[in-house]
Amino acid sequence: MDAEAITEMLRHDREEWSALVGELEAAAGEAVYDDPDSPPWTPRDVYAHLSRWIDHSAAQFERAVAGLDPLPTIEGTDDEINARWQIEDQAITHEEARRRAFAAYDRRRALVESVPSEGWTGQLDALAEADGWQHFRDHRSGLQAR
Repeated sequence: MDAEAITEMLRHDREEWSALVGELEAAAGEAVYDDPDSPPWTPRDVYAHLSRWIDHSAAQFERAVAGLDPLPTIEGTDDEINARWQIEDQAITHEEARRRAFAAYDRRRALVESVPSEGWTGQLDALAEADGWQHFRDHRSGLQAR
């Protein structure tokens, strides 16, 4: 990925993150997703979900930059993992989930910025895109559908 593509990706990330956060803050703790096949998600759940996935992809990114083997695959489908993590994160407050999500977002941004243009590989491209603006946009789309 060249410097221009990195800058563009980070711009998209910032725009989508800001838009998603704005919508989550406006929801004021109410359920923001109501899927009949799963428990409703509140803004806290979305923040906790994002922090989990961003931290996971950031850890994979760090390992790839260092030339290490990837972390073991997390067992289950995305839906199964999300449901398990939602249950595990029930004890944390909205503010803690929000803090973790912002910390994960900042960590990811710093990692992407730390790799010089010539250090990018297809693997890093995929890892950088895994939990960036497209993920944030997917969640905004779910919010807008309510």
